[in-house]
Amino acid sequence: MFKSINSVVPCKRKFFFYYGFICLFLSLFVFMLGLYAYQLKDLEKRANSAKDALTHRMNTIFLELKDVVDDSNLSCEKDDIDKLRRATFYSPTFKEFGLFNADFDVYCTTYGPRNFAIFSSIVNRIKGSSERKTVSLVRSRSLKESTFFVFYQGAHGLGINGLAPPQSLVIDVDHLLLPDLPYKLTIGKRTVASSEYSNELSVLAKRVESLDDWAISLVVFSPSRLYWRHLVSLLPFIFLFCVLLCLIFYTAHRGILYYRHSLPLNIKRAIKDDSIDVYFQPIVSLKAGGPYGMEALIRWYSPQHGQVSPLLIVQITERLGLIDDLTWMVVRKVGAFYREYPEPLRDINTSVNVDRYSLLKESFAPNLESILAEYPELKGRLGLEVTETSALTVTELPLMVSRFEHIKALGIRLSVDDFGTGYAGLDFLRRFPYDTLKLDKIFIDSLKDDQFTRQILTSITRLAKELNMELVAEGVEREDQLDAVRALGVDRVQGYYFCRPLPKDQVIAWLEENSTK
Repeated sequence: MFKSINSVVPCKRKFFFYYGFICLFLSLFVFMLGLYAYQLKDLEKRANSAKDALTHRMNTIFLELKDVVDDSNLSCEKDDIDKLRRATFYSPTFKEFGLFNADFDVYCTTYGPRNFAIFSSIVNRIKGSSERKTVSLVRSRSLKESTFFVFYQGAHGLGINGLAPPQSLVIDVDHLLLPDLPYKLTIGKRTVASSEYSNELSVLAKRVESLDDWAISLVVFSPSRLYWRHLVSLLPFIFLFCVLLCLIFYTAHRGILYYRHSLPLNIKRAIKDDSIDVYFQPIVSLKAGGPYGMEALIRWYSPQHGQVSPLLIVQITERLGLIDDLTWMVVRKVGAFYREYPEPLRDINTSVNVDRYSLLKESFAPNLESILAEYPELKGRLGLEVTETSALTVTELPLMVSRFEHIKALGIRLSVDDFGTGYAGLDFLRRFPYDTLKLDKIFIDSLKDDQFTRQILTSITRLAKELNMELVAEGVEREDQLDAVRALGVDRVQGYYFCRPLPKDQVIAWLEENSTK
């Protein structure tokens, strides 16, 4: 006893270790992926804002230059120089102004008359611009350092250039991007780089924005170190998310365990209380005026587990050793059904699925005989469907033949269900006295397009008729499937094309409606 208790503790520890590891991995994955997506979105948003700020800055500069040049003329008298000096004094950006003529020669500046030509590359950019404007980064003759130049030429040929420190252009950009996002600003062919940027910087992503009218390009970088810094700051939240995820997994695990442990108990109780419902699916004859048949099928809705699959019910009852109890419950409900509706069911046979290993039990036939005595309405109307799920041993084979003969002596019809999906072959049909052979839905689904399947079913149909067996095609859902099985000479059809499984009152209504047609 102590050994088993001690063995549980390591299992729990192992369970918590695995769940903890999975939760930690998922938490890191979710946060790392989310942070990566957030950083890309933030890069896009801030780069767009920087571009908008730069565009606004350049438009403001353009308007300032336009106002100055509109108030100027081709002379460089004292009044002209004073105007340029006043404009420089009140300008938030420029340290010097210069006027140039139609030949692109600078003739007047804030510092007095001048006479020098503008670089040809700049002239070409001015001429190529739709609004006769451009920018450049060159070394100023007056300021003796790299200077930001803005050029604008008016409609009458008179132009102006303004000189400013490069930093005046990027004040708003610095405010929007630094210190997190370094950037590189290119003016013409020269670059103004932020103090945060270097070629050795490890970059997670980058965003390129262009101001084509001004020949300006802005490249914004999202560095890897920013990503890791943010991830480290999120560690407390990652830990909390990991704990929450562990609680969710633990709760789900407990729910699954509860489901797995409580479902068998509820099924056992449902069998004991006869609370599993029996539905009936009609089997339609393809011969004019032929009789209907039905198959009894279990259905169960659990208040705790919802609608439970019939296959799962059968699997659990087999594991619990209650498959016979389930079978007898269904047979009794079929008997009660016949007793409740004797007139509508007078000429209709109903089949019940039975486990083939239940038939091998010595008590099966006597129990069936006692139920027939309890419900004499079943005599001549009850059938048993046996699924060929596994091969019989040499010992089981003669025993099964004996059981079948005993059952048929009670007036019970026998059907082989889902033929072709298990272990039995054509010789199987010769060994056992079956009355009906039911073709599995898997054959019906591929009958139209598969020539090999059609040949197999043709052979099965021919053999069944030689042995005086009826044929039922299961799972017929479409008209083309119905035409195909009719062409094979199949006697009867079962499937959603005609009717789905129905509770007893609805199937009675269906039978009454269709029997009058």
